Amino acid sequence: MAEKQNYYDLLGVSKSASSDEIKKAFRKAARTHHPDAGGNEETFKQINEAYEVLSDEKKRSQYDQFGQYFGENGPGPGYGAGGGNPFAGGNPFGGGAGPGGGRGGYQQVDFDMSDIFSMFGGGAGGASPFGGMGGRRRGPAKGQDYQMDVTVSFEESLAGTTRKAHISSTTPGGAGKDMTVTIPAGVVDGQKLKFREKGGVSDSGGPRGDLTIAVSIAPHPYFARSKSDVLLDLPLTMSEAALGASVTVPLPEGGKAKLKVPQGTQTGKIFRMKGKGAPKLKGKGNGDLLVKAVIETPAKLTTKQRKLLRELQELDGDVRGKFN
Repeated sequence: MAEKQNYYDLLGVSKSASSDEIKKAFRKAARTHHPDAGGNEETFKQINEAYEVLSDEKKRSQYDQFGQYFGENGPGPGYGAGGGNPFAGGNPFGGGAGPGGGRGGYQQVDFDMSDIFSMFGGGAGGASPFGGMGGRRRGPAKGQDYQMDVTVSFEESLAGTTRKAHISSTTPGGAGKDMTVTIPAGVVDGQKLKFREKGGVSDSGGPRGDLTIAVSIAPHPYFARSKSDVLLDLPLTMSEAALGASVTVPLPEGGKAKLKVPQGTQTGKIFRMKGKGAPKLKGKGNGDLLVKAVIETPAKLTTKQRKLLRELQELDGDVRGKFN
């Protein structure tokens, strides 16, 4: 009789491999040799047999001890009746007892394709080595999931809006469904909104699939979003920044407000206007409006401006003295 291939060699692991390493090796080998993937069924059967033994601590221990004689109908050399045969008097794995060196040993289990079919989405019987329970029969499959890309204006992202969508039917001859979806106030750029059971119709009577809407927000001329906060660059003249001023700023949701700029304001200074930002998508109230001072230097000067600035220049101290 030909010698059986070593189980460790079949899975491509060492004898000291951990249970996780054995499971990973089995998954890889099963995908390669599964008949549905064009593999050889006999090789696949041997791989399944190897995993069945090596994934069980007790079976693996006995296999390590007795090697190729593990699982045969008869004992290996030197294992007669009462002569030290660990399988004499009863199969430790549930087989019938056999006298002496008879069929008391491990009885090889017939190959069951359902042991691995869970990897391909179904099958019955026992826990799947690929995670989850492969033994539970699934109900009717749900319909197809759909994704829809939507672009909204900056104003729509603050106030909320709606979009129409046409969901195709997966049933032959089905007309599909037109529906209106709501984009909530406060949605942020790149956010994905999931609408359960608003997708395709199931062919087998199961629930509808899901609809996911990926939202993009169109750029605004001067506002930008940071979650529920809104950002605004505020241009200031040199005199406004130096002397201080009361300036008017636009608000994201419409209207205007006064902002006091203190004297000596530097470029990059942030003024926080509480509650003047975007609606909070999950929570009450609004974020803040963050106004950043940006001091503008005139590119062109009138004769009078140039004269005044020269006078100011003569009065200015040496601001770079710290470099000396």
